Amino acid sequence: PKISYRFLFIHVFIMSSIPKIAHVAWKTKDVVDSKSPLIVNGLRKLIDLNPDWTVIVHDDNDVDEYLRNVLNKKDYNLIKDIHIVEKTDLWRLFKLYNEGGLYMDIDRFCNIPLSEIITDGIKCVLPTCLEWDFSQDFMLTEPKNPIQAKTIELILQRRYEGHKNVFFLAPQTYMHAVTTVLFGEMINTDPGVEKFDEMRKYMEQIPFIKTYREHPPH
Repeated sequence: PKISYRFLFIHVFIMSSIPKIAHVAWKTKDVVDSKSPLIVNGLRKLIDLNPDWTVIVHDDNDVDEYLRNVLNKKDYNLIKDIHIVEKTDLWRLFKLYNEGGLYMDIDRFCNIPLSEIITDGIKCVLPTCLEWDFSQDFMLTEPKNPIQAKTIELILQRRYEGHKNVFFLAPQTYMHAVTTVLFGEMINTDPGVEKFDEMRKYMEQIPFIKTYREHPPH
């Protein structure tokens, strides 16, 4: 039977709040001490602007071990030999579904505290990349969000079907999951300005979701 994800979304988000924990992934945990402009203006700023948040750097071994623990043996064997970047795409979804908080790609800059984004009553933040898709490199949510659950389901299903394209299995599948859960239809990447405006108007009616338009690279 078809599951009403929109009902689940409303039901789940009444339950708790966004925990103040941020997750990033990199091959070494000492990246936080790097003097690279990328880190100084990104990860380091994330830490300094949010002193009440716990920011955790997970290395490659952490990512693999976590997936080994949360996936059944068959599913883990399906993904055990894929590139660590692809593993991280799946890991972030499980991490946020189980624990909530923030996932942020390490190549994003920060210049405002998270408290300016998580205003009263906000339980899920869904930025968009222009009118292209929902940003997969910044996820901020309560735990048990059906968006993450649906994305996990679709990724594993598509890997079993033999799909290997990283773009299709990551940002495009996330777009498919978000739109299925929120709007009851699977909408492809780059649906056009008119369609995105329609989606934004719908989200404006949901008091616990915040969305905003990002204009890369700023």
